[in-house]
Amino acid sequence: MEDSVDAVVVHYNRTDLTTRCIEALSRDEGPLRTVTIIDSGSTSPVGHQQLKEWGRLLSRKNGSSPPIGFFFESLQENVGFAGANNHGLYRRLPDGAGFFLVINNDAYVEPSALSEMLGAAIKTGAAMIAPAVYRANEPGRIDRFGLTLTKTGSGYDRRHDADGPLLCPSGCAALYRRDLVMDLMGDPEGFFDRRFEAYAEDLDVGLRARTRGYSVAFASAATILHEGGATFGPSSPRSYFLRHRNTIWTIAKNFSLDLIVTFSFSLLIGQVAGLANAVRRGRFKAVVKGKFEGVRAWSSFRRENGYSPRFSDPNLLDQRLWIKR
Repeated sequence: MEDSVDAVVVHYNRTDLTTRCIEALSRDEGPLRTVTIIDSGSTSPVGHQQLKEWGRLLSRKNGSSPPIGFFFESLQENVGFAGANNHGLYRRLPDGAGFFLVINNDAYVEPSALSEMLGAAIKTGAAMIAPAVYRANEPGRIDRFGLTLTKTGSGYDRRHDADGPLLCPSGCAALYRRDLVMDLMGDPEGFFDRRFEAYAEDLDVGLRARTRGYSVAFASAATILHEGGATFGPSSPRSYFLRHRNTIWTIAKNFSLDLIVTFSFSLLIGQVAGLANAVRRGRFKAVVKGKFEGVRAWSSFRRENGYSPRFSDPNLLDQRLWIKR
């Protein structure tokens, strides 16, 4: 099963999006073995007829391709994107494939995307693969080509090669090798840090993985379409709160003391710029709350991460303060 893929999709309320995601996965031309849907405490439970429809799509009875295994689990409460993905990965690890696809329910794979991602992993030996993600409503417009990290400690979606070095894939759609998943799943917080809920949890995984020697590659021919902002909305107060809180937690948890000292001025500038941007976008209260929560838990995240080496390679950072869009 080394060249097969198990997919994990977190569902929350939007049955229409999850159905479209499953429809796209059902058209996979190669390595997809199973799809696991984790309902993270939706306010309206998924009905029996809907489950039958999802299972029918993945059974591929009307085509020549073999069926894709289908698993579903409904959680009583919303444990966030991070916690729900951890749950799905944990369920599949005992009998799992060689690779795991983590994909948003508002992201839709093209039929050859997983084959391209798997091919890139085998060719490069990378444990993390970032696909080429485009806007669902504008398929010619780049959404993200993985993540880069500036010296302010802020992660940015890469739009082209000039957007700094590729640090890791975005959690919107990422392929992870089995040994990496098992390694990080052994950490107290899980593969994705469940405390993050959503936003920057993928960056945290990337930093922990790169620090331990795992590499990343970009699969330019692996096309995925992404709606974006389907859960909170791209400009909601909640999304601003989580992004700013989790960015501080990511720095506290993962940056070495030498890196913090070396880039202390840039890190400070980044936080001030975040506040200025919040004023411009009318999200000052949410951002201040996020930064306060982030700083309040700083010492806890520094202390609790004593089990793992910390990120210290400045060459993996984009040397700009921020990336203009």
